[in-house]
Amino acid sequence: MDAGTWAVFIAAGALLMNFTDKIFGGGSRLSGRLAKIETNILGIQEDIRTLVEAMKQMADMRGDIRVLDTRILATEQDIRELRHGEGFVQRRINGEYP
Repeated sequence: MDAGTWAVFIAAGALLMNFTDKIFGGGSRLSGRLAKIETNILGIQEDIRTLVEAMKQMADMRGDIRVLDTRILATEQDIRELRHGEGFVQRRINGEYP
């Protein structure tokens, strides 16, 4: 083979390698991209865990608020009854308030 034929083979091989590198992104670049994606996914998972914990705390607070609302409503009802004279301890002698 003469030098021209070798030059064509080398050029074709270089073109093929360049084409393959462009299509598949190169081994090192691809692994770097995958590592970045993995890191981003791990960060997103941590953010989701934080959101879940915050939502649990909000649900607990909501339950506490419901309990407080129930107690406040019961207290308001007791106050209404006291305004009407109900709920006071009465003596058995003549029904007067102590």
